[in-house]
Amino acid sequence: MRRFLAVSILLLPCLLTAAEKAPYKPKLTNSKNQSFQDFPMGVLSATGRLEDKEKQILVMDVGKGGAGERGGLRTGDRILSIQGKYPGAFSMKTDTGLEGPQAVLGETLNTSCAAITNQMELQVQRDDKKITLKVRVPKSPAFASSFPNRCAKSKTYLKAIADHLVDIQQKDGRWKPGVGGDADVYMSAFCGLTLIAADNRAHLPAIKRAINFIQTKSISKIKLEDPKVGPKNWQTASSAIFLAEYQLATGDDAYFKDLAKCCDLLTARVTERGTMGHHFAIPYNGGGLVIINTQVHLAWALASRCGYKINRGAWDRSLKEVEASIHKKTGAIGYSSRARSSPDISARTGAMACALAVIRLEPRLAKQLGDSLVNHPNRMRHAHAMSSIGLIYGISGIRMTNPAGYRKVMQIWKPYLELCRTSAGPAAYFGSKRNYGGDSYLGLHPIGNATVGLMLASTEGRLFMQGGTKVAWFGGRPGRPIR
Repeated sequence: MRRFLAVSILLLPCLLTAAEKAPYKPKLTNSKNQSFQDFPMGVLSATGRLEDKEKQILVMDVGKGGAGERGGLRTGDRILSIQGKYPGAFSMKTDTGLEGPQAVLGETLNTSCAAITNQMELQVQRDDKKITLKVRVPKSPAFASSFPNRCAKSKTYLKAIADHLVDIQQKDGRWKPGVGGDADVYMSAFCGLTLIAADNRAHLPAIKRAINFIQTKSISKIKLEDPKVGPKNWQTASSAIFLAEYQLATGDDAYFKDLAKCCDLLTARVTERGTMGHHFAIPYNGGGLVIINTQVHLAWALASRCGYKINRGAWDRSLKEVEASIHKKTGAIGYSSRARSSPDISARTGAMACALAVIRLEPRLAKQLGDSLVNHPNRMRHAHAMSSIGLIYGISGIRMTNPAGYRKVMQIWKPYLELCRTSAGPAAYFGSKRNYGGDSYLGLHPIGNATVGLMLASTEGRLFMQGGTKVAWFGGRPGRPIR
């Protein structure tokens, strides 16, 4: 009996934290009317809500067995102060970013997890009472003072994300989307990119499974003799980006024919005016979608580093449309040449900055695009109904073109990374203040992990779209310079 009790006591911490072994998934509502924003509350394993001009976080959900619940946090509580700090007002305006309670909570979680007591104090309003809670948070180091460089916490975080993506990958090689259709192809390309960037040779089989899935479901449907059929341009461009980064990282050119096939299809779909659409047809009375053009340019640029010969006629026609879409005031790329002033600049501008930097063309334009993102750092999540591609391409574009600005912007988004971090290790999804329906379509949990993973990996500069200059580096190899 005494032995049984001793064993039980040893197992008790494991039993207490069993609920936290699976990452907490916040209970989010996409407020398309922009009246509020729901967001994850980091290792507290809870979901918060903020309305415009609000200073108090309304707790919408508390995960069972998580640090928040163990510390007494309850659904319906309003958080008044965090570690004795009373935050300023939250704003639904895009350009205010994380200012207010979100920044204070993210910064406090980062320091509290690293403190000796690993405890944080929350004052909450519950019904008509004010209650002080002492919440013990999971221990972890803080982000390094040199962040984003030389940061042990970032490396651990990226590893947890990559390991988790491998764990949740389905047998056929895809990651489960939010809906059916072709969402799994687009999302799987980003999840695969994250595994490449994490640089763990043990993940190579998972990466190849993802490629094989994309080959079967998407690339095999390409008929170059008839560009009206086959996968959408979103899929095709992301597949090409993934395949090119794979070849550059591993030195394996086994999938080069599929890479070239994707790029040839995209070439065939550029109109004489340089416009592109979701598919072969051009929407908005021929106005097109420049978000497609910019991802296509990045695909072509990366493929060229693998030996693909770009059709300069298609490149130049598309580039002309991209340049015509630049907003003079911000220097960023708008929705199209017919709608230059659109505020959701990060994905289009970042992808094009990456493309030009990778192929080493138009350096002044590349720098202008990167600078425009540094000058509007809080717009990273506002991106064509997909917070994910705003952060992925926006951060990468800055990393490629403005190193000093990159460090500045990553510091601004450090609380975001902390609020996404779960007690289990990987990330939770944290979307835009506006519409993130596109990410819901992809699947919030996997694309959320890919987004944070690629943000963290950007500092390593291994992927070519994030500043890489060597090939055959994957798996911890030194790599070799590319000509």
